[in-house]
Amino acid sequence: MTSESFKENILPLNRKLLGFANRFMQNMDDAKDIVQEIYVKLWKMREELDKYNSVEALAMRMTRNLCLDRIKLKKTVKINGTIKEESEEKNIVNERQEEIKIAVSRAKYAMGTLAEPQKTIMHLRDIEGYDYEEIAQILNMNVNTIRVSLSRARKKVREILLTKYYSHGSEKNKSALREIL
Repeated sequence: MTSESFKENILPLNRKLLGFANRFMQNMDDAKDIVQEIYVKLWKMREELDKYNSVEALAMRMTRNLCLDRIKLKKTVKINGTIKEESEEKNIVNERQEEIKIAVSRAKYAMGTLAEPQKTIMHLRDIEGYDYEEIAQILNMNVNTIRVSLSRARKKVREILLTKYYSHGSEKNKSALREIL
């Protein structure tokens, strides 16, 4: 692979890799370091990249693995409840923004309770928008296993959201909400 080909095919993945790494690390500086490391590794193996069906899937898998390695070293990951404001959202009233923050916080919490393969599968499919075949390549898993895991992950998240947050009125649910927020 030439440097021109690398620039055209690999460098445009930066945004996806950075967002994916940031979801794991919850720290943009760490995510940038990881993506930089991935680019160095991909450059070193540029002659072998033609062997892969999807270089994007390879890069995503490498990013995931490096993030997990770093997380294991840190042993903790900060989960922030912030949402990114975009120009359209600036006109939303404060009350609506607070509702969105609470919903995001609840969803993050529910997804955070999932076991690792389910959490990654759900993130790749529902947040990053990858199709099942791409996820299978990234995670080196069977497509049917991906579908089953995603279905189970969604069901578990739905159950957590319904039992903890949306069965109104019980004192237990109110105290659980206070713990999370």
